[in-house]
Amino acid sequence: MGKNTARAEATRKAAEMRAAAARKERQQKQLITAAVAVVVVVIAAVIGLVIASQPDKAPASANSAADTAVAKLGSLPAAAFDAAGKPATPNAIPQKLDGGKVLKNGDKPEVLYVGAEFCPYCATERWSLVAALERFGNFSGLTTTRSAENDGNIPTVSFKDSKYTSDFIAFRAVETQDRNGKQIEQIPADIEPLFKKYDAPPYVDAQSQGAIPWTFYGTNQTVGSGVPIQPFVSLTDDTAWTKIVDQMMTGKGDYGQPIMANANAITAQICTLTDNKPSDVCASPAVVQTSAMLKK
Repeated sequence: MGKNTARAEATRKAAEMRAAAARKERQQKQLITAAVAVVVVVIAAVIGLVIASQPDKAPASANSAADTAVAKLGSLPAAAFDAAGKPATPNAIPQKLDGGKVLKNGDKPEVLYVGAEFCPYCATERWSLVAALERFGNFSGLTTTRSAENDGNIPTVSFKDSKYTSDFIAFRAVETQDRNGKQIEQIPADIEPLFKKYDAPPYVDAQSQGAIPWTFYGTNQTVGSGVPIQPFVSLTDDTAWTKIVDQMMTGKGDYGQPIMANANAITAQICTLTDNKPSDVCASPAVVQTSAMLKK
């Protein structure tokens, strides 16, 4: 009986030792698992910080072929504007505003623009605005961008941080949001009342109230773009800007012709503000032809 008791006691102790060893092994595994999890979390956090610190991928890199193409916008030949002719659609013709008055910035008439980088219609309209305004002065600081990825992804330029100088006309542009919808500029206090008054009924239909792009000439305005966006949707790689500008240099093609024809409409409107100066621009064949489409 004593031997049996001793044997049972030994068996019990052995079982306890095995159980204790198993518990210790489980605890060690849990500690290792927890340590690994902590390491993974730390690594993920570091990677997240690195990614967050990187700037958003630009639609076209600095000093790229896109920038080289945009630099050519200051030397568009007069023959290209004439080759494009007048716009095919009346949407490109600025709307006459009853009671509208020419805005002044110092001693120069002023043109206003409100848009946003995400907006596909702003994307196409900017090409024409730049082409037209370069006939009266010079831009600096234009940058390449695209409309929102899920809204055409259309290659264009941005007026944010750009400057415009001219002996004939003043130009102010506001890009309210970037291509991701983040606010980057506020509409200035002196422009906002005009925007709210004229980009609303009865000057536009109720569904278009507040629509962009809004280009304001004081006596006339354009809401939307005179350039169709569909041809531009297929331009998905970094050669897009070169393709567009190359066609603008000729005034022909699916991109060049509508952009430059729309630019002729903008030019004709600006000529009404500058007393038809410079004369070589305002008396050019395509501008004279397009001027006949303006409402007096």
